[in-house]
Amino acid sequence: MDSDLRRSKDRISKLPDTLLCHILSFLPTKYGVGTSVLSTRWQYLWTKVPTLDFDDSELFDENAELSDDREDEVNSRFQHFVNRVLLLSDPPCFRKFHLKGFLEDVDHVDTWISSVVKRNVQDLKLCNLDEVHIGVPHVIFTSKTLSVLTLTGVLLNVRGSAWLPSLKILNLDTVKYENGDTMQILLSGCPVVEELYIKLWIGDISNPLRVLDISVPTLKRLTLFYLRDSFEDGFKLVVDIPQLECLSLIDHVSEEFFLRNLNTLSKASIMVGPTSLTANSSNGDGLRVYNLLSGISEVKFLDVHLSFKIDINGYLLPTFRNLTQLTFGGILNLQLLADLLQCSLILEVLILKQMKLVATLEHSASIEVIGFYGTFETLQDRGAKTGMRMSGLHLSVP
Repeated sequence: MDSDLRRSKDRISKLPDTLLCHILSFLPTKYGVGTSVLSTRWQYLWTKVPTLDFDDSELFDENAELSDDREDEVNSRFQHFVNRVLLLSDPPCFRKFHLKGFLEDVDHVDTWISSVVKRNVQDLKLCNLDEVHIGVPHVIFTSKTLSVLTLTGVLLNVRGSAWLPSLKILNLDTVKYENGDTMQILLSGCPVVEELYIKLWIGDISNPLRVLDISVPTLKRLTLFYLRDSFEDGFKLVVDIPQLECLSLIDHVSEEFFLRNLNTLSKASIMVGPTSLTANSSNGDGLRVYNLLSGISEVKFLDVHLSFKIDINGYLLPTFRNLTQLTFGGILNLQLLADLLQCSLILEVLILKQMKLVATLEHSASIEVIGFYGTFETLQDRGAKTGMRMSGLHLSVP
């Protein structure tokens, strides 16, 4: 029995360094470093691992009830740990550097980030959980090797210009911007970016981003959460992306939409809420929805969710030549749905979510109703009153 165990241990120890480092790369760094106590074979193996993943939030969760002095001590130990790991780590380059926690010490954060950028990091994630947004060193925005950049809870100030020639994926989560040009400067310095995620909260009237302009010729996937804590006026959204394939938009801020050159768009998910100017104006919201839908008329799969009533009478929707599946949710506007169906030349599937009223078009191949409140007879009666034939119906009641 003991000999079998020894042979088992020997098999693990005899694996090549590259394979062991690959295994360690899936662990948080504190556990990877912890393997150094296993044997002399493992003592410095972690220093060759090309991924570093630090999370001080776990430390503070464990010590949430401790005094301020004790928290300061834990924070100091965490900083010393990161410093020590960066000093001893010696891979050819860093494939990943992730840092998450209550990042109050800006000087330490700047030093750590500058260190990994100089060592050709490819995937950089900085997640600040503190209420105070911290600045980030400008060296991030001039990295030649970064392919993935994720920033959360930071203050973005791109001084002068940015140039990230290898960046493919950019995630900006709850980021504050120094001025209205900051995002444009950053995006213009990403010549090959293909995926963009933005979560933006509008919390006060001093917010510099009155016009959110996303005009990126290489972008293929855009996810945008545009939310608000308070109601101010004057916000606009501009999307001009000729190669965009997938759009996911949740917008409770924009009063005007300008969506242009989305000719390659295949899939779109749209959730729109009322704004301060149009909250009591169905006509105003009707124009917003008309402009939004007009900009995505080439889409193949469309998911629309409206959380307000609108009056779209007087607005002529464009023809949806490629639309094969339409999902409609929120507050049902029967006229808008009828107009959409009439403008959809090759629609095959209609899915209605959480609706009390339902209608379909004669050429639709199948209908799926999710979360319907009522009876099958109500569906048939509604179809008769709207002059639309109910066929191929699938009813799903939760």
